[in-house]
Amino acid sequence: MKVKVWIGILVGLGLIGLSGVARADADYDQALKTAPQGISLAQIFTPGTTANNTAAVVATTNPNITGTQAARVNNGKKQFGALWSTEANAFDLDQNQSASMWLYFGNTGKKAADGMALVLQNDDRELAATPTFGKTVSGETLGVWGVDTDKKQSTPTKVAASAIQNSWALEFDTHLNTSTNYGNTGDADSFDVGLNGPHLATNYPGEASSYEMERAVTYFPIYSSGYYATQKHEGVISGGNTFLSNGTWHHLSLDWDANTQAMTYVFDDKDPATGVVQPGKQVTVDVDVTKIDPLKTGQVRWGFTGATGDSYENNLVVMEEVPGLVDASAKAKLTNQRTSAVVTDGDTLKGRDPFQLDYQLSYVAGKQDWQDVTAHLNLPDQLVYQKVWVTYADGSSQAIDLQGLTDNQLNVALNRSLSTKNPTATISLTGEAADVKSPVTVSASGSTFSAVNGVVTADTVAFTLNPTLELHLASLSGSGIMVKPNESATMKGLAVVPDGVNLSNSDIQVRPLLNGTALPEFTIPDDGGDNTSGLFTVQIPAEKLRAGENRLTVTASDPYGNVSNQLKFTITVSRQLTFHTVAEKSSFAPTELTGTNQQVKRTADWQLKVLDTREAGAKWSLQVTGTPFVSTEGQQLAGDVYYHDGTDRTLVSSTPIAIHQGEAADEDQLTDVVDTWADDTGLLLEVSGGTVAGTYEGTLTWTLNDVPA
Repeated sequence: MKVKVWIGILVGLGLIGLSGVARADADYDQALKTAPQGISLAQIFTPGTTANNTAAVVATTNPNITGTQAARVNNGKKQFGALWSTEANAFDLDQNQSASMWLYFGNTGKKAADGMALVLQNDDRELAATPTFGKTVSGETLGVWGVDTDKKQSTPTKVAASAIQNSWALEFDTHLNTSTNYGNTGDADSFDVGLNGPHLATNYPGEASSYEMERAVTYFPIYSSGYYATQKHEGVISGGNTFLSNGTWHHLSLDWDANTQAMTYVFDDKDPATGVVQPGKQVTVDVDVTKIDPLKTGQVRWGFTGATGDSYENNLVVMEEVPGLVDASAKAKLTNQRTSAVVTDGDTLKGRDPFQLDYQLSYVAGKQDWQDVTAHLNLPDQLVYQKVWVTYADGSSQAIDLQGLTDNQLNVALNRSLSTKNPTATISLTGEAADVKSPVTVSASGSTFSAVNGVVTADTVAFTLNPTLELHLASLSGSGIMVKPNESATMKGLAVVPDGVNLSNSDIQVRPLLNGTALPEFTIPDDGGDNTSGLFTVQIPAEKLRAGENRLTVTASDPYGNVSNQLKFTITVSRQLTFHTVAEKSSFAPTELTGTNQQVKRTADWQLKVLDTREAGAKWSLQVTGTPFVSTEGQQLAGDVYYHDGTDRTLVSSTPIAIHQGEAADEDQLTDVVDTWADDTGLLLEVSGGTVAGTYEGTLTWTLNDVPA
């Protein structure tokens, strides 16, 4: 019996020992094989010094990246893991800081547990900082929050005291702890009451204000009660069961604003497959630095913690940018050298357009120079690269061999470090856009610029590559026509597109200009049969034509920005001297007779305009004759029409009299004769005192004469 007991004890001890050692599984291996480009963590992190700490820095196995290590926080059941920054890499609260990283939470979805946390802390225990666990690790603590295993504790003070002190945590919680019945009090399984899915959230683990105690009651078998703790979650970003633990690396960017003492975090802000920037989910929270730096040192230790219970997931971190180590950035710019325009997101290029693609790397600040940088360029498709080189801020340059370009990927190792003395390097590629026959959408491409102490990325813009087509216009009306004055003109043309190009009539936009002035544009109409005939007609209204030569130019364009040759057409309007406007009827104002001689004014219905389109200097004369005015009853008016010119007056009779002279100018001359008259000049009616009331009519005849110069 004693032997059997001792065997049972030995086996039990063996099982306890195995639960705390590092273990590997297929998901863990896959995570390391697909790890994104990051940096070396040597001299960046050091494992926590507690005896139960299983966290470690491990090598990645992705053959497509270099120099990248991962922080393994948890990868088994009932683990506590903590990795902390070294003394030289403390987080400086007095300076703006940035960090970026990739996070992995396993692939078990709703079965995942429990997650991890990014922690800033000034716990007196330093590297040995840990929650005060009892006999077993509590997964809901994520290695930083308080331990809720005393169901008799009615205030949150004891829970907060068991957490890592003087700390602020951003948690990545993959498992909801929502037990609220009496039977689960003291089980450390209630922090997430009120939440509905895996989430990110922040607060201060060592502060009692971060927790609330709730009472649970049972009436069977006897009345009894106990307490459980819930956690106050700030800055929540949440999702469904596979929000975090979905077998995918997740990107996180952090920005600390020292002036406002606020932390901004953006989650899932890069595509895990391409590395291209995407919007992500962003939150900004205020951080009370007095709670994490009570001694006002301006420095805090930072790192990652995690804890698991009876379930686990693989928790891994790959760093891109470490706060304060190297602050660098990269941006990409694509320029159309044909137009000198920078191509922005959603813009277009045309086939065979020359281009220049620049990747500018900038060193902003840091504790170290950015050295041994390798650019892993993932270049946009549909561009033919012909030359590449690097230029540095100090004026030096570096030639690059394009023989290493394969499948639009090229690695460029910079031969100079970037620092405050040499802060920029620009990798430039030139070439020509591909000659496509139909539009092609070119997606954004993400490139990575990595060194052992910092990784940044840059994305090119997405654009559309349109075909370059040779559109040709031909006139079916010859080179020109002659029309009479006040006569419209018509020009017929034909648009010809290259063979094999799928363009319809409605795709062709025709742009006519008459004498340099744009006429209404139009698309070629469907002819009802062959919709690609390209036949079109330009109609020019008579009122838009001037005497002599009119120059009509016509171009056409397609939806891709291609413009045809310029079609030139001359419209000649014969020159002449003519009446432009003559009123059919004009009248004098109705007048009340007084038995005395009276002068009767004209009404506003008089119209008399002369158009002279002859050569400049040609002269003309306008004459008028008239008949007596007779009433509808046959009574002749006791009065006559006179032409008044200042103080002179001339009777209008059957004998022609000249009332206006004109001369042609360089431009078409339109003379409004009536407009030259004042109220007391021009044609006026004079009646005697014996005039009989009635309505009288007469005829005025205008004669326009060409006068020799």
